[in-house]
Amino acid sequence: MRVLLIGATGKVGRPILRELVNRGHDVTVLVRNPAPLAEEFPAVRAVPGDVFDQDLVAATVRGCDVILSSVALRDAAQADRDPVALIRALAAVAAGQDTRWISLGGAGSLEVAPGVPFVDTPEFPAAARPESDGFRNALTELRERAPAGLRWTVVSPPVLIEVDAPRTGSYRTGTDTLLRRPDGSSAISAADLAVAVVDEAEQAGHVRARFTVGY
Repeated sequence: MRVLLIGATGKVGRPILRELVNRGHDVTVLVRNPAPLAEEFPAVRAVPGDVFDQDLVAATVRGCDVILSSVALRDAAQADRDPVALIRALAAVAAGQDTRWISLGGAGSLEVAPGVPFVDTPEFPAAARPESDGFRNALTELRERAPAGLRWTVVSPPVLIEVDAPRTGSYRTGTDTLLRRPDGSSAISAADLAVAVVDEAEQAGHVRARFTVGY
């Protein structure tokens, strides 16, 4: 499978890249600064650039089977950027080239009670609310206005992504409700989130849908 991975240097993107490479997929990465990947992934084609450069994304994705997007918009360089604009740009590229597109979304739009998204609860971190609201709006736009032929998928993680926790290869899936363990915690390792994302890329189990994962 030929894959374009966007956001490969992030805490989720890098484990996704590792999982793709270990499974033998042909991967191209589009990142602002590919230098941090060179030592671990010398054979991966790296294209420096901006995910909001729609022409560059379209040129880079030619011939790929899947676009995987793991882009956070919370750091200072991205703070003024709109998740809805990002979703629109990537959706246009994917639809124009008939390429499957899988995007990481936030946990904020998942429900913690019927009709109550996590982002609207007092426990939700205030610093993350603008980004999470943006991705919630982007998901709504996909559900209501995505072109009929666009094969999109959104993966919402649990509350905690454990960067240094091991890869077990096991996880649970759900739809629109936040997954919790019996002790009430909501978590997954970054490595197992990557397993779930790459499984979805290979198996296409949630086309034109959002799903969530967790332990």
